[in-house]
Amino acid sequence: MSSTDGRKSISDEEGVVIGAHEALVIQYSLERLEEEVYRFLKDRGNLPISALWRRFNCHLWELSYVLKRLKEKGLVQEFETEARYYHDDEMP
Repeated sequence: MSSTDGRKSISDEEGVVIGAHEALVIQYSLERLEEEVYRFLKDRGNLPISALWRRFNCHLWELSYVLKRLKEKGLVQEFETEARYYHDDEMP
């Protein structure tokens, strides 16, 4: 996971746009984001990725990456999302 300029890069296996977004100045530490997402899901239960994205205000590729890592570690599972999560006006 490295690029020619020495920075970490992530392959685009899921079709999430990385490109120019990766170069933006504000980025979460992937390790910190992974820990925070895991704790949040542990406390709140099942949530759609859109709710997590709104909660953490991070790049979609960052969230996609940490969810994939958590899934590979067996710490989270992917389920069909319930419709109520898409109609809730409150932020998680």
